[in-house]
Amino acid sequence: MVVTDRAFVTRNVAVLREAQNALNVAFGAILSAYVGVSLTEIDNRPFDHAVLARFFLGLAVFILCLCLCVGSSVILRGDYRLGAVFLVLAGGAAAAAHHEALVLGFEGAILRILSACWVVGLLGSNAALTAINYIHHRNRI
Repeated sequence: MVVTDRAFVTRNVAVLREAQNALNVAFGAILSAYVGVSLTEIDNRPFDHAVLARFFLGLAVFILCLCLCVGSSVILRGDYRLGAVFLVLAGGAAAAAHHEALVLGFEGAILRILSACWVVGLLGSNAALTAINYIHHRNRI
């Protein structure tokens, strides 16, 4: 049975979305665990609730923009300008959240490592899908 090009691409995109959803959940859980542990350490001293709210807002915007750009079909559809806008927004939100995290006393290096691993994982899964599609289609061109 020969798989048509459209079925091949559709199945790969579906697998990629499932994998990226799992990746988002995994890194979200790791990040949440780290933030929870850090907050228990902060809890023993006074801290500014507004700074904490800005941290969570920046983190939420970072995750939302990153998932919209890389974890969705924005890049796969070829909407590179929209993808670039989401990446710039994600970068700005990550920088703002990182600054607020440092004010709160979080370890900035751990946040940077977690974020970098997350971005590399999402971009790597897109690169893998692109490579699979290229290998599948290169003999037909």
